[in-house]
Amino acid sequence: MGGRHRLDPGLLNRGFTYLDLGCGHGLNLLFNAAAHPAARFYGLDLNPTHIAAAQAKAEALGLSNVHFALADLTTFAAGLPGTGPCRGWPEAYDVVVAHGLASWVGAEVREALIAAAGALLRPGGLFYCSYNTYPGWLSRSTLQMLTVEEALRTGGSTTLAGVRKAADTLLRCAGPADDPWPLATELPRLGSQLEQLLPLPEAYLVGEYQAAHQPLYVGPMHRLCRAHGLTPIGSANLPEMFPALLDPGRRALVMEAVDAPMREVVLDLVINQTFRRDLFARGACPPSTPWRRQSLADLQLHSCAGAEEDRCEFDTALGRLGVDPSLVGTLKNVLTAQPESFGCLLDQAVLDLEDGLMGLSVLVGAGVVGVGVCSGAGAGASGDAISRFNQQCLDQITAGEEIGALLSPVLLQPVPTTLLEAFFLQVAQADLPPEDMVQLVWMGITMAGGNMKDPEGRPINDPEQAMAQLRQFGETFARERLPVLRRLGLGLPPGPAGDTA
Repeated sequence: MGGRHRLDPGLLNRGFTYLDLGCGHGLNLLFNAAAHPAARFYGLDLNPTHIAAAQAKAEALGLSNVHFALADLTTFAAGLPGTGPCRGWPEAYDVVVAHGLASWVGAEVREALIAAAGALLRPGGLFYCSYNTYPGWLSRSTLQMLTVEEALRTGGSTTLAGVRKAADTLLRCAGPADDPWPLATELPRLGSQLEQLLPLPEAYLVGEYQAAHQPLYVGPMHRLCRAHGLTPIGSANLPEMFPALLDPGRRALVMEAVDAPMREVVLDLVINQTFRRDLFARGACPPSTPWRRQSLADLQLHSCAGAEEDRCEFDTALGRLGVDPSLVGTLKNVLTAQPESFGCLLDQAVLDLEDGLMGLSVLVGAGVVGVGVCSGAGAGASGDAISRFNQQCLDQITAGEEIGALLSPVLLQPVPTTLLEAFFLQVAQADLPPEDMVQLVWMGITMAGGNMKDPEGRPINDPEQAMAQLRQFGETFARERLPVLRRLGLGLPPGPAGDTA
C-alpha cells in the first residue's frame, strides 16, 4: 500500500514457508495453516506449556501443515540448527514473524532474534516485528517499576494483586486532584491511564508489567534490523503508512525530517507511540507505479460492518481521523450487497488513488472493511475445508477452549467470535424458532459451566434475568451480527431476501 516493497506475486500460489519466533499458544499459525493448506507453518517457543497447548489444538483442529518445537531462538542466529527439535525444518522462509517478543527479552536475546530473522529469510521475504515502544511507555514505566518492586518485596513473580497495589500507590503519590503533587504535575494523564489499564485481562497486565519488559525506541531497533540485512518498509498499523493523514502541524513536522529513519522517530514523538507493528524486507523491491496501481485496484473489499454502522471518524494510532464521506457512503451502499474491487469503488466515489488508499487504511484498521484475496491471486483452502475447520473451532470454543475466532473463507483471516456468538452459531444450524434457540444456548452454557453476565460484567445469578439477557443478546445477534458473518462466509447461508433472522 505504501509503495515500498513488491511482495513476490507468486507467493500465495506456491507452498510458501512461514516461521513464528515465540509463537505462544500458536493461534496465529493455526488460522494461517487452515487458510493456506499448501503452505507450511512453523512455530517455536521456549515455554513447554505453550508448545504442548499449540500441538494439542493443531491435532484437535485437524491441521497437518503446522509444526511446533520447544527451542531457544538464540541458536538460530547463524541459520537453522542442524540438530535439535527443529532439524528437518526448511532452511529459509518467505515470512518470519515475532509478535510482542522484542521488548520482552534482554538485549542479547533481542540481537539473536533479529539475527535469526535476517539469516532465515529468503531474499525479498518479509519480517514482521511488533513491540512496545517509547515515548508512549514513558508514563506507564512508573507502574512497571513499582510493580517489579512489589514482586521483589514479596519474593515472587508479578501478580495481578501486585499490579493493583502498585497502581493504588501511584494514585496516592499523585496527590489530591485539586492540589496535585509533583508526580501528577509531571504526568497529568497518569490517573486516567491507570483507570483504563486496571480493567484489562489479568494475563495482559501481568505480562506487560514484569521486570523482563523493556520498551524500545524505534531508532535503535531499526538500526539493529538494518545491521542484519533487514530494510524497514512500513507498518502493519496501516494508517501509519500515511503521515499525510495527520493534522497540518504534525504532518509538517514529520515531513520536515531529513530522511525516512528520522521521519519514523518524529512520527512516534508526535503521536506518543506505545506499540509498533513494523514490517521489514530482506532486500526491499519497490514496485513500479503501473504494477502498484493495478494491484491495488484489483483488491477485493468486503464489508465487515453492520447495517447500523454510519461513522465517518475513527480512532487510530494517529489520533481520531475522518474519512471522506463519499467513500464511506459508497462502501456502505455497495459492499453491504456484495464485495467489490477497490478500483471500482474509487471510480464510484470519484477519488484519487492515494486519497482512497489513505481512507482505506483507516477503514481496514478500524475493522469496517476487510481485504480479500483477489481471484487468481492465491490458492487458499476450499470453502468445504474451511467450513469443517470452523465447525471444529465452534466445538472447541463452546467446550471452553480459548480460540476466540473463526476463519473467513473470503478474507482468509480470522474474525473475532465471542463465546455467546459461537453458541448461537451452533444452534442456528438447526433452523429452530428463536425461543427454542435461546433454550438450547442456555443448556450449552450451563453444561459448559458458564454463566450470563450483566452489562458491567458481573455474573447473573437469577435464571429468569439470565434468560432475559440471553434473549436480548440473541435478537441483537440475529439482527446485527449474523448478517455480517454471512457476508464474510461464516454462519448459515443467507435466507430469502430480507430474511436475516
